[in-house]
Amino acid sequence: MRSNKKSIDLSIICDDHWDVVFDHVGLGFWEFSVATGILRSTRSCKLNFGYPPDGVLAYETLLGLILPEDLDHVQDEIELTVSGEKSSYHALYRIRRPDGEIRWIKADGILSKQDGESLKLIGTTLDVTSLKQSQS
Repeated sequence: MRSNKKSIDLSIICDDHWDVVFDHVGLGFWEFSVATGILRSTRSCKLNFGYPPDGVLAYETLLGLILPEDLDHVQDEIELTVSGEKSSYHALYRIRRPDGEIRWIKADGILSKQDGESLKLIGTTLDVTSLKQSQS
């Protein structure tokens, strides 16, 4: 049985192409090292938090953007995931961007382990402000 479907070679797609796609849909990717406290994030993740694509978004800075009334919930979710009490991280919270604008962020992640040791949390962010406003 022959198939007329053509295979698509995705190897030609480079990081710049992915940046365009993820910027368009607003999906940001992040990686947080539990041991070092270093946060790495994509352009679209930084844009979700109101930071320039080439800027540095440190973990402490990100926590400082979360509204105080939502911060405990976010930190609890992180701790429960890192400790293994939860298999994944899910949080919906508000931030105040550097320009003062309040936005809703949905963040999801998993703990990446190697030989039983916690290495890093990896996940996504999405600005869901429009969705939250339409539900009001």
